[in-house]
Amino acid sequence: MNHPIVSVIHDFAIAEQARAELLAAGFSPDQVALSPVGDEAGPGQSNFTVGDRPAVKGGTDYKDVYQPEGDIHGACVLKALAASDHQHQQALAILDRLGIDARIQAPGSY
Repeated sequence: MNHPIVSVIHDFAIAEQARAELLAAGFSPDQVALSPVGDEAGPGQSNFTVGDRPAVKGGTDYKDVYQPEGDIHGACVLKALAASDHQHQQALAILDRLGIDARIQAPGSY
């Protein structure tokens, strides 16, 4: 049975180290995915202001209407799909040792 694990990591070097250690522990490249939250063009929220300047509507328009929620610039999402209970425990031990909070997802949600 597959055991999906998903982590959001804010330090790219630690994310890369986790991926490398999972691969060294026997995970195949197809079982480990590391992807940034933003893309090469910048964060997904946008790089510009939309609408009136904050001063036009008393300084609250941008904050109330346009400001993105959940801003996590520079974060990476690490997904690991353990093929066995043993591999699942290995992955959790690696992530725990690196100080990474692992979220265990429902089967089939990887």
